[in-house]
Amino acid sequence: MRKSPFRLNLRQKIVLPFLTVFLGVFILCLFMVGHWFTENLEQSLYQKVASFAERIHQDLKHEQEHLEILANLIVEREAITSAVEQQDKQKLLQILLPLKTILGLDWIKVVDTKGNILLDARKAELIQAKLLDRAIINSAINGAGFTDFIDVEESQKVLQVVIHPIKSSTKLLGGIIIGHLLNDQLLQKIVIGSSKEIIATQKGRIVAATLPKITHLKWQPPSPNLSNTIKVVINQQQYLAKSVFLEAASQSVTITVIYPISELETTKILLWLRLVFLFLLGGTFVTIVGFIVAQTITRPLYAVTNIAKQVTKDSNFDLQAPIITQDEVGILATSLNQLIQQVKQLLLEQYQAKVKLEAYSQTLEQKVKERTEEIQQKNIDLKQTLKELKQTQLQLIQTEKMSSLGQLVAGVAHEINNPVTFIYGNLEYAEQYIQDILNLIQLYQQHYPHPHPHIQKVIEEVDLEYLIEDLPKILISMQVGAERIHQIVLSLRIFSRLDEAEFKAANIHDGIDSTLLILQHRLKAQTHRPEIQVIKEYCELPQIYCFVGQLNQVFMNILANAIDALDEAWENGLSPHPFIRISSEYNNENIIIRVADNGIGIPKELQQRLFDPFFTTKPIGKGTGLGLSISYQIVTEKHGGLLECISSTGKGTEFVITLPNSRTKPFKV
Repeated sequence: MRKSPFRLNLRQKIVLPFLTVFLGVFILCLFMVGHWFTENLEQSLYQKVASFAERIHQDLKHEQEHLEILANLIVEREAITSAVEQQDKQKLLQILLPLKTILGLDWIKVVDTKGNILLDARKAELIQAKLLDRAIINSAINGAGFTDFIDVEESQKVLQVVIHPIKSSTKLLGGIIIGHLLNDQLLQKIVIGSSKEIIATQKGRIVAATLPKITHLKWQPPSPNLSNTIKVVINQQQYLAKSVFLEAASQSVTITVIYPISELETTKILLWLRLVFLFLLGGTFVTIVGFIVAQTITRPLYAVTNIAKQVTKDSNFDLQAPIITQDEVGILATSLNQLIQQVKQLLLEQYQAKVKLEAYSQTLEQKVKERTEEIQQKNIDLKQTLKELKQTQLQLIQTEKMSSLGQLVAGVAHEINNPVTFIYGNLEYAEQYIQDILNLIQLYQQHYPHPHPHIQKVIEEVDLEYLIEDLPKILISMQVGAERIHQIVLSLRIFSRLDEAEFKAANIHDGIDSTLLILQHRLKAQTHRPEIQVIKEYCELPQIYCFVGQLNQVFMNILANAIDALDEAWENGLSPHPFIRISSEYNNENIIIRVADNGIGIPKELQQRLFDPFFTTKPIGKGTGLGLSISYQIVTEKHGGLLECISSTGKGTEFVITLPNSRTKPFKV
């Protein structure tokens, strides 16, 4: 047989396939990792620009609302109303000029119903400017109130203004206009601390920007109606851009957030360079290690092979292969030596060896079978022991945690309840005493209509009529606040039954309501999402025998998970109107509680593991994986009920709790 010139030796046969497979897999993994990182980096930047645009939009809307509040506070001052009614320009100047400086306003203008300008106070840079405010002044004369933008003639400046009517108790007196410039300084204050830039445009012209030297450019921003972030070019440089509308009564301003793409491209290049360097370094290391390993493996094999060749060639069965290792190669050398020693007697002992081999095979099969059965039984016992240990651990954690939480909540409720009871109990007497004093003052006013001048001065300084009108309202608000605290304390006391081990009759609705009250701070509107609406669809339920505190913990775990799911759904744009629906059903045998949300839902492949101990889909540090597992044990083992999850991705999740109503004793496992 002709030998191939490319025939590989044993060392090469070991190294080359290993290197080929490893380097191929390594290259593929590096390419996938690099592609994944670059895609995620780009998508992350797109999302960050869109989120930042929405934040800027909210900040500017807050600026509008802040202006409306300032205008409302100014016109509610009695001194302003009086000055406008008396046409007292000097008094208006004395009152509003300090307010303009304190509140940081760029323009304040007051007109009466005839169109007369009673005050026009402007920032220094606007004194000589002509404001296109005719339509707004007409609206103010007619008693209108809204937010708008006005232009400065022959200038790129834009004023954001609020118009508010000035009224007396009987008629319209005029209107006030306040505003501030939508300029670079305002945008810099909003974007401070961020690497992104903002451009404000109106009617195809740039009115303000944080990017220097672009206000003279004619630039058309991307449409705010586009849902995705897009790429734009400004001054021959590419940016990621997202636009939003800042709307007002008659005009609107387009706010565009931009982020330079050059930083993204630089990051991508550096990432790929690092991956190439990692590939070269890893490939070199693996090649060196592969050759060392191959040489270590093949050296003793070559020695054994040479002895085998020499024995076959010379028929010299006195030769022995050197045993230099205790691994598989050493075993091979030992076997070869034994073969050399036994080959002379092989033909004579063939029959006896065959009989012995068959007997040994039967014995070995029986031992293997027995050993396999023993191992399988031990595995079953170990699995059962592990399951019992996990359940015991969960019960110990739950018992200690709930006991501590119950004691803490009960203590806090008790400490708050004492002072609140004292305040609430004395409010009735305080109201009676104050009413007696007010009646006495009214009697004095009836019998002494012309008091001493000093008394009259004090009455005017303290605004006695306002005090008499507002004091009962203050008492009413104090009563409402005390009653609110009393309800919170009652809910805390209901929820503090967490460590109660008594199996007794209770109202399920009370436990749900107390849990909702404790979670109220999470249900309210947050900076990142609107308020979560809670829809209660209760039916008439009888009291059932149950472990009250443990059922409260089940409601707490399920409702807290629903709130987390709605937070994530809002961030992903899947739930514009988040809600939680809680309903109850009753038949002669069971009470059914349903808790549903319109969050992100749970994939089918995860629902089977949902009630396993320590299984969680939340980020590290945010979930322990114990809540639903403990809830499942409480409902099924403690109460003999059912806890089911009905969900589909993107359509929300519903948990169904079924509790039996036919028992008066606790369920025994």
